[in-house]
Amino acid sequence: LTMKNDTHAGCPSCASVAVTAEPVAAADTVKRLSHWPIQIKLIGTIAPFLNNADLLVAADCTAFATPHFHQEFLKDRKVLIGCPKLDDGMQYVEKFTQIFSTTPLKSLTVLRMEVPCCSGMTMILKEALKKSGKNIPFTETVIGIKGDVLSEKPVDR
Repeated sequence: LTMKNDTHAGCPSCASVAVTAEPVAAADTVKRLSHWPIQIKLIGTIAPFLNNADLLVAADCTAFATPHFHQEFLKDRKVLIGCPKLDDGMQYVEKFTQIFSTTPLKSLTVLRMEVPCCSGMTMILKEALKKSGKNIPFTETVIGIKGDVLSEKPVDR
């Protein structure tokens, strides 16, 4: 499959879409997605909703492992999700290199699980930043398999 503008092989469900926020009742603290798609494999390398965004790149399992994903991690961020073990890491490096090279970002946060294979997401983003030549503030948050935050720290480059 090939990328065609900002859709994945012409699939309409993969077209980049900004979602208008609906009014939220004061008691409703759940944040909703502000864009589509969220899968790294489906996002085009030109995604206007990422301009000047705080980008959260979350490993697939993190949203299911932590009970307050929306409130704690998604708040005020744009999210892209993927799995560094099951997906093609080199394609991710290439895609993020292009995104970082052409899209101004305020910050980058990787949210990953504590399991060793998940550390690949940090390495992918680190390599893409290096290749892009950009100096975007980059933080790694590690989630334990029981859903607790084990660490949160800036990533050395």
